Amino acid sequence: MSPHFTRVVKEVYGYENAHYMVAGHKSWQHGINAYYTEPEFLKMAIDTNMAHILVDLRDPATARREHIPGAVNFPAAGRLVQAAKEFNATLSKKLRKKARIIYYGDDPGLVERFHRTMRANYVENGYILNGGIKAWKARGYPTATGPMRRKVEYKGKTTLPGEMSIREFRKLVSGPHPGVVILDVRSPGEWLKTGIVPGAMTIPLDTMNRRWQEVPRDRDVVVHCAAGNRALQAWRLLTDKGYTRVRWVNGKLNKWSKGIVKKGLLKRGD
Repeated sequence: MSPHFTRVVKEVYGYENAHYMVAGHKSWQHGINAYYTEPEFLKMAIDTNMAHILVDLRDPATARREHIPGAVNFPAAGRLVQAAKEFNATLSKKLRKKARIIYYGDDPGLVERFHRTMRANYVENGYILNGGIKAWKARGYPTATGPMRRKVEYKGKTTLPGEMSIREFRKLVSGPHPGVVILDVRSPGEWLKTGIVPGAMTIPLDTMNRRWQEVPRDRDVVVHCAAGNRALQAWRLLTDKGYTRVRWVNGKLNKWSKGIVKKGLLKRGD
C-alpha cells in the first residue's frame, strides 16, 4: 500500500489502523518473502484467458478427488526439494522470468516453503493462492475431478484486463489523441511536481466515488496515476459503473515523465 492510498483508506473509507510499507512490495518480493494473490484474481485470470500456471502441491489422490480447473500437480509433502526441481525442469528460461505462477495446497506452511524454494533458486515471479482451495470453494467457484496433467502450458493473454503499457501511453500522449480522454487520478501535489498531460481530466482517486459521473461514456478513456495501482482502482470503479471504453496505465510514470510532462507541456524527442 502506498502512502497516498493509505491516506485514502483512512480519510475516505474510515480505516484507523492502516499502514504502508516504506520499501514497497518489490523489496518484499526480492527478499524471498511469501507473496499472495486472491481467489478473485485467479477466477478473473481463468475467465479472461489470462496466461498463468496453477500448481497444486497436494498428494495425487487428494488432487484427483477435487482440484481447481487447469491446475498441474506436483506433490510436495515429504519431497519439497525434489518437487521444486521437477517443476523447474518443465519451465523454459523465459517462463522462469515472465510467467505468472500461482501455488496452492492444504498446508499453508508447505506452500510457503515451496514458494520460497522456487523464488530462491529458480523463478523470479510466484504467488500463493490465499486460503487455497478452501477459500476458492467458499466463494462458490468451480472445481474439477479426475486425473491431472503434468505438462505445463502458458497460453493466453499476458496482460491484465484493460491494461496499457507505459510505452503505449507515451506514444499516445506524445502526439494528437482526439477522442481520447486522459484521466489523471493522482493528487494535486503530484501534478505540481511533474505537470499533467495537456488537456487531461484530473480527478484524484479519493474523490472518484463522488465524481465518476464526470467521466464521459461516449469517448475512449485512459486512466493513469504514478505507478498503476490507483489507475487500476479507478478502472475497476468505472467498469463496475458500466463504462466499456476504459483502459488503465500499468507502470511508473516517473520513469519517463520528468522532462516530458512538465508544466503541462510535452517535450518531443526526450
